[in-house]
Amino acid sequence: MNNIILPMKVHAVKLEYRRRILDSIPHGHFGVRNGSKIVIITYDPENPKCTSRNRRVFYISTKRGKAYSEAVAKYLKVKNEYDLLLSSWRSLYSIPPPRINFPIIQFADPHRMNNEFFERQNDRRGKYKPDNPTISDHGELKSKNEQIGADLLKRLDIPFKYEPEVYLESIEEMINPDYLINFYEIDRCAYLEILGMNDKIGYTVKNSTKITGFSKDSYRPGREVIYVHIYDRNNFDEDYFVSQVLSAFNDMIPDSALVWETVPKAV
Repeated sequence: MNNIILPMKVHAVKLEYRRRILDSIPHGHFGVRNGSKIVIITYDPENPKCTSRNRRVFYISTKRGKAYSEAVAKYLKVKNEYDLLLSSWRSLYSIPPPRINFPIIQFADPHRMNNEFFERQNDRRGKYKPDNPTISDHGELKSKNEQIGADLLKRLDIPFKYEPEVYLESIEEMINPDYLINFYEIDRCAYLEILGMNDKIGYTVKNSTKITGFSKDSYRPGREVIYVHIYDRNNFDEDYFVSQVLSAFNDMIPDSALVWETVPKAV
């Protein structure tokens, strides 16, 4: 598939989310002294005297060194993500990224599908076992299309749980959506369904019943549940899958959450 271009609001949120993390954790790098591994701290939010000129050095073998090494490892990971996002932003736009008003005020959420909800859910609750499952880095999946979807979610840095369970009262049935995905930067999650095999009547009827149940139980398309229709089960449209997921993510971010830098008017 083509390189992924994030929608502007998603891009801005991801940048600001990581910038705030970077402001809240120690900065530094690793090195070696006298044959032993060390961690060098150049910024510590809890110690204003620690700077790039007044560094603190700890042996990783010590208790404090271990704690700082974990923090610096996180810093280096998040810094790399931030730098890539910022470089991409500058290649796309001629204006600085906006600041984001966190926490983001969401639309009405009848099921309280936030980060806490995501963490509480159990995965792999489906009872159906195919004769020829797909073995992947994500474990055993039912189909190749589900593997492609899981691979794309990982590439998008969107955590997911495979086949959680949800009871739809309107159809009196416990179902297992393909994924529960977590847009953790905005404290929201949603069920994600890949709908294919439209040439099979039984499968189509089952999908229609599921969609009706979701709708009657106030799971709104593009909000609490995202549908990705696969019209050719032998040709998974990766670009379409990504666009559906990112469009939902983008639409969950209100315009009011973005605070743009004001430019003084010329006198």
